[in-house]
Amino acid sequence: MELGDMVVVDHPRHPFYGLVGKVIGRRGNRTPDDLWMLIFFSSKMRSYLIPESILRLEKTEPDATAPVH
Repeated sequence: MELGDMVVVDHPRHPFYGLVGKVIGRRGNRTPDDLWMLIFFSSKMRSYLIPESILRLEKTEPDATAPVH
């Protein structure tokens, strides 16, 4: 996951399950293979630290107004 990516909280037991947010930072290791990601949720107007392991990239639909190459 890169800065600026839109992500979804994808763990049913997490209180923000299903919320979409934007990656605005990385804050170190939770475990050796799992980073803390700083996610801004516009619906809450606040950012939270969420483990990378329970996030997934939001699927974006191709923009219908974008030019086709």
